[in-house]
Amino acid sequence: MAFDTAMILIKFSPESLKIVQEQTFSDVQPCSLLQDFNRFLNRVMAQPVPLSKGKRQPIQKWAALLNDELTEPDSPTLKRPLTIHYPSVLGLYLLVRTAGFGRIITAGTRKFQLVINDTMMAQWQQLSATEQYFSLLDAWLTRGHAGIIGEDLGSRDDRILGCAGVNFLRQGLFTEDPIRPLGLEVLPSQLGAYNVSLLRLFGLVKLQWQDSRQLKHLQFTPLGVVLFNRFHKSIDLEGLAIPRGCEDELYEVDGMQKVVQPWREDIRQLLHPPKIDAFKSYIINVLLFAYKCRRTLIVPAEATLDQLANAILSAFSFSNHQLFYFFCEDCYGHSYHIEHPLLQQPDVDHTDDICLKDLPLVPGDHLTFIYDLDIEWAFTLQIVDGVDEKPDGIILTEAKGEAPREY
Repeated sequence: MAFDTAMILIKFSPESLKIVQEQTFSDVQPCSLLQDFNRFLNRVMAQPVPLSKGKRQPIQKWAALLNDELTEPDSPTLKRPLTIHYPSVLGLYLLVRTAGFGRIITAGTRKFQLVINDTMMAQWQQLSATEQYFSLLDAWLTRGHAGIIGEDLGSRDDRILGCAGVNFLRQGLFTEDPIRPLGLEVLPSQLGAYNVSLLRLFGLVKLQWQDSRQLKHLQFTPLGVVLFNRFHKSIDLEGLAIPRGCEDELYEVDGMQKVVQPWREDIRQLLHPPKIDAFKSYIINVLLFAYKCRRTLIVPAEATLDQLANAILSAFSFSNHQLFYFFCEDCYGHSYHIEHPLLQQPDVDHTDDICLKDLPLVPGDHLTFIYDLDIEWAFTLQIVDGVDEKPDGIILTEAKGEAPREY
């Protein structure tokens, strides 16, 4: 059945533009976003943040300590709250990942830590408060996937403006009318409690929590109405507005900067991806943590992941009779697979087409190599360093610990 669809596009009226132009942005205006975000960064810079094994979220004890420092701490009612019961902390964690400030490193058998990205910190310190605000808004709206912080919104698009839960925030458009009781009931789960808290931290809504998982009141501010109506894209499907995420222009390179610069003369630059140094080869530690064994390889940057897989299996005396894939993350925490060509998954890169130089790797990063999809041998690849010498092929330089038997 064919449907007549139309894009719903909202542009600024002079009155709306004036709201954005006259808004003051500082550590505490329009809310406490920048102040609380910097508190998170200061803790990461002081000491790596221990993350949980499953969702790779900050552990509860750490989350509770940061929560106590926030301008408006969350108030869990449970005797033994979990990290998810501190939605403001979880929201700030999403911003740290999607803005590129936090890198996850391995620290033992399935032990993960969040460390600071010094390159992004250097950029951050050169930005004005207004530029910092819109940089974080860009990271949240365009890259804020729920899966990055171990959450699941149950939608095709798990970012705030693309998920089904956004429908409970609007009646076709976003307005200053208070959200109805049904919306208040479902928003923490359908939109994510962390996203609800970020709405407040960005100064886009005024809200009251009844407890850590139930809303009592939520109402958009004038700034929230203007920005969300401007950035949100939806499809009109026979009178029903279906969320489609952000306006396409925001997904372009430096999209947010191009959009907001005409609004504010004080916006000259926003955060941008860090420049990655190109090396001719990489020193890689390949580990099977559970078996306390390690192999160190020097891998030319031009080697394909197929060749790297063969070298790993050979170094551990494994056969190469099973399928495999690599699990990677970009600098913003978004994960992706690079798979054996025989898996033939649509829209997925294959290991015989992708070279090591195609991955945005920096020393300290790690990848996961999964071999044999039934047993799932999980090898952790730690990028130790990059070097400017190019060997003729992949070289095994060190072997520690006895490798397990494959079968």
